[in-house]
Amino acid sequence: MNKTMLIGILLCTLSTVTSNKSNASLLVSGDSIDLSGTTAMLQPELAGSVIHDEILYDSVSPSGNEFFVVGIQVQNRVVRSNLDGSLIFAPRIISNLNNTTGNFLIDRAIINGFSDYTVDVEYRTDGAGDRGPNTASRSLDADQLTFDFLFPLVVSNFNPNPQEDSYFFSINSNGSAFTNTGTMSIFGRHLDYPDEVFELNYTGMAVPTESGVQVPEPAMASLLLSCFAFLVFRNQSKKS
Repeated sequence: MNKTMLIGILLCTLSTVTSNKSNASLLVSGDSIDLSGTTAMLQPELAGSVIHDEILYDSVSPSGNEFFVVGIQVQNRVVRSNLDGSLIFAPRIISNLNNTTGNFLIDRAIINGFSDYTVDVEYRTDGAGDRGPNTASRSLDADQLTFDFLFPLVVSNFNPNPQEDSYFFSINSNGSAFTNTGTMSIFGRHLDYPDEVFELNYTGMAVPTESGVQVPEPAMASLLLSCFAFLVFRNQSKKS
């Protein structure tokens, strides 16, 4: 293999890997970004296979009476990208129960457990849900991700009224494995108690555990072979 062909293969591989992240919103420690939603069509690396999916539940009693509660579910999902093998953490907030006398509004969600991992953050508009967060921020120690709903999710106290769920969050990481040791907190208000902030807490959230390469070895090998075949074909075409 001559030097020109080798350089061509490396450039081909680099450009392909880099282009996969062109629509991502990188969230670094101490930073805050606006979110507008994305799809697998805009970001093909987000399409993948669900490798973990479960429902977590917590509730609060705004009135102090345990018979009048607001119950919120969190769908704790992890997807492995079909394109580059990255792990995508995709929690979703699901309205479950409100038998109190007024509506409950969800303003914020905080997820802990991302340490120093690189994450690209958005929410998916091509999945289930009614509304996505408007902003995302990351703590200075990089462990905590905060999602704010400037237009809150409404958990109505009667079924004919809105029972709004969030879209799936999309936290694309460079972790090569995950563990259910993270935590998530949801903060909301009850219209009958305007001066109070209510907190729901969830343990067992999926978070990354090991740093991994962006493209795993099988995918990289396939990519290199494709580039090599293209360059050989082009070289032969020029000779002929």
